[in-house]
Amino acid sequence: MQNANYDPASVESIYSFARKLTGRSLSEATFIPNAIANDKNRGDLGSLVESFFFELEPGSDSGPDFTEAGLELKTTGVLRAASGGYKAKERLVLGMINFEKVVNESWEESSFLRKCRVLLILFYLYEKERPVVDRRFVLDPLLFRASEADLIVIRSDWEFIRQKIMDGEAHELSEGDTVYLGACRKGSGGLGESLRKQPFSEIGAKSRAFAFKQGFMSSLIGNHESDSGFMAALHESSFEEVIVAKFDAHREKSVLEISKSFDVMKSNKNQKGFHRNLAVKILSDGGHSVPELQKAGVEMKTIRLGARGRPKESMSFPGFKFLEILEETWEGSSFYEKLEKKFLFVIFRPDKNGVERLDRVLLWNMPYGDRLEAMRVWEDTKRRVAIDATDLPKSSESLVAHVRPKGRNGNDVIPTPQGGMHLRQCFWLNAGYLEQVIRGTGK
Repeated sequence: MQNANYDPASVESIYSFARKLTGRSLSEATFIPNAIANDKNRGDLGSLVESFFFELEPGSDSGPDFTEAGLELKTTGVLRAASGGYKAKERLVLGMINFEKVVNESWEESSFLRKCRVLLILFYLYEKERPVVDRRFVLDPLLFRASEADLIVIRSDWEFIRQKIMDGEAHELSEGDTVYLGACRKGSGGLGESLRKQPFSEIGAKSRAFAFKQGFMSSLIGNHESDSGFMAALHESSFEEVIVAKFDAHREKSVLEISKSFDVMKSNKNQKGFHRNLAVKILSDGGHSVPELQKAGVEMKTIRLGARGRPKESMSFPGFKFLEILEETWEGSSFYEKLEKKFLFVIFRPDKNGVERLDRVLLWNMPYGDRLEAMRVWEDTKRRVAIDATDLPKSSESLVAHVRPKGRNGNDVIPTPQGGMHLRQCFWLNAGYLEQVIRGTGK
């Protein structure tokens, strides 16, 4: 039965009705049956909003929720940001990828575009212990139509994903392949997950869905505009071309020359993060942050090479807790989440006189075969933590990754499953592996 409080054929009417949720929880805005209200944290808030607030009948996955208005409804969680505002809790899933169907579609006639051309996005404050029906909608709804600049990138992402499936590589898809629109994992995970058929390969592929990346969602929440000097260039160039052009203007300059050009000098000889600060200055034309990288979910890493062209050190990732990794799955781990990203490597190299200079930049995401090796290292780590948390995979045991300490100091210890205390550990990409990547000889 259709709700009489709005016109289902009018985007404006639907939006006005949706605003009645702002500042309220679903349980405050409408009647919720006791069986649902008492179900604590279980249940999908988006489905409950559809059913009890908008009184929509469950629809098909191929068309928008408000068929007559051509409007798709999405509900997503936000977290409080350090700035005092809000940021996205996670990516926004837009719909499953039908491997067999998408290869026969064009962008203009795609089921994705038909379903997601106009989105009505509702934002609630995620509080883990609060029942879903009591989570408050803290922002006004967002009526999202992609800007021209954003749509160029989103279309390019969609076409990349489609082409990879046409090449028989659906099993190799990664969120790091693309910029704003990702092919995110959507399945139970683990060894027991059923694989899906793909049309141009006999290899089974894990389920994936189209999703706006978390950084893109945070940029929408933060009201980042897409008409800045950086993003405006996307009308003529690709995301990668814009980034490379920014750094090419300073290529072969010494670190000192770049520092002087932005009037930024080291506070001391061993200042940490100085090279990264310079990279931010280059990319932001002297600014202090690069929201475009956040929007694209790109993680920037600076790499300093030695005289022989080998990275001076391995690349670290966030630490893990021994007791927690035993309860995780690979696809639920922070290491997996990081390796699904796209990286911007900013590379510095010494010249023959030992003067460090900006060498080049590289946009990179880990190839499928190397992700499998990283998974093997992670699984071996989990197995060995349960046996002896002091004996974990070393760099000599894998060409790709290893585990070693990354604590604030020698006192930064955490509990082990064996009842003792041991230095906090994290995963690292091997310096030798990074050398292969930089030289273009990686797998």
